[in-house]
Amino acid sequence: MAYIRRWAEAEYSLAETIFKVVIFSGVRQCGKTTLMRECLPQDAAYVSLDKKNLRQAAEEAPGGFLQQYRGLSCLAIDEVQKVPALFSEIKAFADESPRLRQFLLSGSSNYKTMPTIHESMAGRLGEVRLRPMTEGEIQGRPSRFVERVCNGDVGSILSEADCSKRLIIEKALRGGFPEVLRMQSAQRDYWFEAYLGSLVTRDLMELGDFRKPQYMRMLLQQCAASSSRMVNVSALSASMETNRPTVQQYLAALQTMFLVELLPAWQNKIAKRAASTPKLMLCDSGLMAYLADLGSVDAALSAEDKARTDLIGNLLETWVYQQLVPITDLGRKWKLYHFRNASGKEIDFVLENRNGDLVCLEVKASEGVKAEHFKNLRWFREQFGKDRRIWSVVLYTGHDVLRYGDNELALPMAFLWL
Repeated sequence: MAYIRRWAEAEYSLAETIFKVVIFSGVRQCGKTTLMRECLPQDAAYVSLDKKNLRQAAEEAPGGFLQQYRGLSCLAIDEVQKVPALFSEIKAFADESPRLRQFLLSGSSNYKTMPTIHESMAGRLGEVRLRPMTEGEIQGRPSRFVERVCNGDVGSILSEADCSKRLIIEKALRGGFPEVLRMQSAQRDYWFEAYLGSLVTRDLMELGDFRKPQYMRMLLQQCAASSSRMVNVSALSASMETNRPTVQQYLAALQTMFLVELLPAWQNKIAKRAASTPKLMLCDSGLMAYLADLGSVDAALSAEDKARTDLIGNLLETWVYQQLVPITDLGRKWKLYHFRNASGKEIDFVLENRNGDLVCLEVKASEGVKAEHFKNLRWFREQFGKDRRIWSVVLYTGHDVLRYGDNELALPMAFLWL
C-alpha cells in the first residue's frame, strides 16, 4: 500500500529541531513504524524490539546495545517500551552530545504511565502523538476544519454523494487503522479478532501482573458499548461482575496502551455545578463497531430499537472524536473537552484555544437539522460568551450548509475532511 501522508509529520518537523530524542507514540497498528521510517535520515539505523534476539540483547546490556550504533547520526528504535532500561541509557548517550535528533523512538504503550519506566527524559524528549487515521489523512487533505469554521469559510455546495448518513456510517464502521482501510467487512472482523488476541496475550502482559487477561477483552467490550458516554466505573464493575479496583487497574492499562482515552470536562470559574467527570472514548470507531457487533450499514440504518439506535449515535460521536482529537496534537494550539452540567445541559465537544476562544459542537446522526438542535449551544453561549468568541456548530449527516445565526452553523460531517 502506498504511503499516506500524516498530519503528525508537521509536528515531527518541529520536534526534530528542538529535541535530542523524539518518540512516536500511539496505539498499535496506527502507523507509527511507517511514519518513523519515513522520517529517518539516510545514514540512520533502524531496529525493532519486536524481534526477540534484538530485545534480548538490549535487555542484557542496554548500554552496549546502544554503543554499537554510536557512529551514526540517528538510531531509530521501534517498540522501545519493551526494554524499559533503555530509557536511562538513551538519556546518558543523548547528554554526551549537543546534536539534535540523535534517537527516534516508537512506543505502543505510554512510557509516562508505565510503572517499569522511571526516567522522564524531561527537556530531551519530544512526543509526536499518532492515532488511527482521520478521513482527512485518508483522502490526502490538510487539517482545516477549525480554521474554516472560525473564518466562516464554509461556502462549499455539497451533494448527497459528498455526505449522507450511509456514507458517514460506512466510514465510522471502517475506522482509521491503516491496515483495514481497503478491507471488506468480513476481512475487518478477522483482522480485529487477531489484533485483540495479540493485545491480550502479549502486550498486556508486558505492563504488569495481570492475572486475568480475559478481563481486558471484557472491559474493552464494555468500553465499546459506553464510548462517548461519561465514565462510570461502578456500572463497568457491575457489568463485568468484578470489583472497582480491578476495573480501575485494567482501565488504566487500556489507557497506557492508548486503546481508551478520557475526554476531560470543560471547566469555567463561573460555571455552576458543571460536571467534572470525563467521557470515555474508544481510540477507533472501527474497533468500537467490531467489539459492539454493530454489523453492516444496512443493519445500522434499519435499526428500530432505541438501544441499537443510541449505539449508532455513540459510534458516530466516537468517529467525530477521532477526526477532532488530532487537531489538538498539531502545535498544541487547541484543547478538546466535553461539557455537561447538573441540569443535563450538554455539549458533545468543546474546542478551546490559548486565547479562550471556543468552538462548540453538537453531533447529530440525522440527515436534517432543527432549530432546537442549537438549544444547548445557545444556552452555553449566553452563559460563557461575554468575554470570548464562541462558534456554535451542529455536525450532521446531511449535505446542506445552513446558517442559523451569528457564528451558528449546521455543517455536514464532510467538512471534517474537506
